[in-house]
Amino acid sequence: MRLHEALGERVAMSRIGSQLGMVLAPRIDKFVIPRTNGRLSVAGANRTGLVTTTGAKSGKPRTNPLTLIEDSDGLLAIGSNYGRPSHPGWSANLVAHPECTIEYKGPPRQYRAELLSGQARADAWAKAVDFFAGYEAYREKCAPREIRVFRLRPVEG
Repeated sequence: MRLHEALGERVAMSRIGSQLGMVLAPRIDKFVIPRTNGRLSVAGANRTGLVTTTGAKSGKPRTNPLTLIEDSDGLLAIGSNYGRPSHPGWSANLVAHPECTIEYKGPPRQYRAELLSGQARADAWAKAVDFFAGYEAYREKCAPREIRVFRLRPVEG
């Protein structure tokens, strides 16, 4: 990990960083990501994408900036909700309607989400914690809730 990444992670794991991540960053990212073709966000280059899901209850489109982790089969999205006791709304949307649109490192593309379990989840979780150590702190904070881990695969066509 480079120095600036280590410093960024340390700030993100702080109380102030967490508050900024929950309140300010999503607003900025919804403005910045579309204007940089999905490449730049508050978290830096190629770390966050805009994920548009279909509301589980409303059926309406919902767009959220999410940290995305590149995986051999697509992308990983971690439903940590900053360690809060409940799952994030976007994760309920993906459980109900797995099809989504993601703007990340380029123009928006169609994806299909899979909620991981068993060994696939354990492997993805290890990758997520390696990407951002704060996920482990979030896991401890929200216990006994198990954080949802999704694999997002591009839809060809």
